[in-house]
Amino acid sequence: MKHILVCLLLLTISLGSPAESGTITGRVQIQKTDQQERPRRYYMGPYRSGRHATMIPEGPQNTVIYLKAPIPPSEATAAPVVEMKQENEMFVPYVLPIQKGTSVSFPNKDAYYHNVFSVMSGERFDLGRYARGETTFQTFDTPGVVVVRCEIHPGMKAYILILDTPHFAVPDASGEFSLPNIPPGTYELASWHPDHGNQSQTVTVSDDQPTLANFAY
Repeated sequence: MKHILVCLLLLTISLGSPAESGTITGRVQIQKTDQQERPRRYYMGPYRSGRHATMIPEGPQNTVIYLKAPIPPSEATAAPVVEMKQENEMFVPYVLPIQKGTSVSFPNKDAYYHNVFSVMSGERFDLGRYARGETTFQTFDTPGVVVVRCEIHPGMKAYILILDTPHFAVPDASGEFSLPNIPPGTYELASWHPDHGNQSQTVTVSDDQPTLANFAY
């Protein structure tokens, strides 16, 4: 009986308690600016829509909050496929943060052709034209910013932010965000917005209470 109790005690010690971790919470505030009109369409062929596209909504949901703490190669895991759809002549979402090595699907939800490509800095690609109901994929391996466009609809644009960390979040429409499961320590917390640029601040994370961090543009 003693032998069994000792074994159980050793098993409990070896398992230990769950790893300590903390949470970073905060809010992003963005001052509204006047939106510019979309550029005139240069292609009026049979593949495009005849409707005026909806303007991209401004707001903190176009911001990415991330921890500048690269994940060690030994802890890297396969990232799931995430989606950036084409709907109502827009890319949705407008800003998409991903961990490097992630594959992005680009389903066409519109009743006309689209062409997804990027020739800006970062990973260049061209997925060609495809119709409603079809989906193409692209894997992104290099950290940086990719500007996504449609060759047929010049007003369509979106951003993919490729990160070498799994610790990132997109605020909701009110600007609130949360980064859970952060090991205790001191880090550089960054904020990125395609129009307003970068900000960063030093934060110290503990496991006893959430760490507060706000950003304002």
